[in-house]
Amino acid sequence: MQYDVLIVGGGVGGGSTALNLAARGFKVAIVEERDWGGTTINRGSTPKRALLASAETHFRMAQLVENVAPLSWSEMANHSAKIVLAANQRYGNNLVKAGITTIEGHATFVNSNTILVHGQKYQAKRIILATGARPRELEFSGSQYMEHSASFLKTSNLPDNITIVGAGIIAFALTSIATEAGTKVTIVQHNQRALGILDQGLVQILIKRLENAGVVFKFDNTIQKITELSNGSYQVTTNQSQFKTGAVYCVAGRIPNTEDLNLSVAGVKVGLKGIKVDKNLRTSNPQIFALGDCCDASVPKLSNYAIYQGKCLGNSLEKPVQFPIKYPTPALTVFSIPKLGQVGISTQQASNKPELEIKTIDIKNWQTYARNGDDLAELKIVFNKGSQQIVGAEVLSQDADQLVDYLSLLIQQHVTANDLQQQLFAYPSQASDLYGIWQSR
Repeated sequence: MQYDVLIVGGGVGGGSTALNLAARGFKVAIVEERDWGGTTINRGSTPKRALLASAETHFRMAQLVENVAPLSWSEMANHSAKIVLAANQRYGNNLVKAGITTIEGHATFVNSNTILVHGQKYQAKRIILATGARPRELEFSGSQYMEHSASFLKTSNLPDNITIVGAGIIAFALTSIATEAGTKVTIVQHNQRALGILDQGLVQILIKRLENAGVVFKFDNTIQKITELSNGSYQVTTNQSQFKTGAVYCVAGRIPNTEDLNLSVAGVKVGLKGIKVDKNLRTSNPQIFALGDCCDASVPKLSNYAIYQGKCLGNSLEKPVQFPIKYPTPALTVFSIPKLGQVGISTQQASNKPELEIKTIDIKNWQTYARNGDDLAELKIVFNKGSQQIVGAEVLSQDADQLVDYLSLLIQQHVTANDLQQQLFAYPSQASDLYGIWQSR
C-alpha cells in the first residue's frame, strides 16, 4: 500500500503530525503497536493528572476545613480509568475521522521507504518515526520485583507503604498523589540532588513539605537488593539502609524505543540518546524523520515538545526551503503538591549572567494564594536589568502551572511593566495578581 507519509508511533507526537498532514491533503497512515495516544494518554500525563485532581482537591480542602474525610484509592482509580478510556477512544476516533489509515502492530523496515506490519508491506515517500521511550531498567538482585510508573497509575489497590526509586519530575508527582491518599512513601535517590534542573531553594521547600507529610527521603542510597517476603511485601537493601515496603516503583529515567525497527536497512543512524536528527528533525536518511522521545533533539523529553515538533514537521515537510525549528519559551511543571513550575531562563542559568537579576517575591499574600491557604507560595523572577522585561521565572504554589503559563505569554511577547499596566484582567483572578510582580520591585 502506498502513502504520502507513514508515521510509526501513535502517541501525541505522531498523532499531532498525522492530523496536521491529513488536514493539508496528504495521504497518511499511522502505525501503533500498543495504545492509541501512547504513553502520555494511557500511562503518563492523562492518568497522572486524573489522580492528581482527586489528591489536590483533598489537599485544598484540608487546608481550609477541619476533619476532611480520607480519600478512597479505588474511587480515584475508577475516575482515572474512565478519563483514560475516553481519551484513548477519542484520540483513535479523531485519526479515523481525519481520513488517516490506522494500522495496529509492530513495524519494521524492509528498506528505506517500506515498512512491514503483520506481514503486510506499506510504502511512503516520507516516513516519520515517533516511537517514544520506555522506562530504564535497573539491574541488581531482585530487580524483577520493581514496577514502573504505569503500574502505579493503573493499580486499583495501592499498598499502605511504597518505595519510589528516583527523585525526578515523575517521582514527585507520584509521591504527592500517594501521600494524599494516605500511603507512606520512601524515595530512594542515588545522589544528593532532587529535581536537578529546578531552583534548589524551592525544591528544598517542597521536600520539607513532603517530609512533614510523612515522606522519607533516602539520598545517597543505591539499591543493592530487593527480597520478596512471605507476606507479599518486600525488603529493600541499599548501600546505607534496609527497610520493608509494599511495592517498589522505579522512575529512574527512560530510554528511546529504537530497537527492533531494523533501522540499519533504512540508513538511519542511532546514538546513545536516540535516533540522530538535525535541527529539522531529519535523520541520516533524508526521507525519514524522527521526533519526540525516540530522537536525540536537544530539547526536554516532554509531551508538549513532541506535539510542537509534530506541528512544525507537518507544516514544513515538503517546503522547498526548510529552516531549523525555533522553539518557543520553554515551560515545564512538576505536578507535585504544591506544584513547581519553571519558564524561560532558570535561576541556575541566570546566576551566571551579570545582565540578569533574580527577584524573590513572597506571593502567599496575593489574593489567589491567600484565599486558597497556599502558605508556601513563592515566586522567583528573572529580569533583564536593562529592559526590565521578564525573561524567566520559577514558582512553587498549588497553581504554579497556571502562573507559569501566564508568565510564558509575558516572556514570549516581551511584555514590559508599562505594557502589563495597560491590560485589564478579570478581578480578583490569578491574572490580576500579575500586577504585583512589578509593584513588589
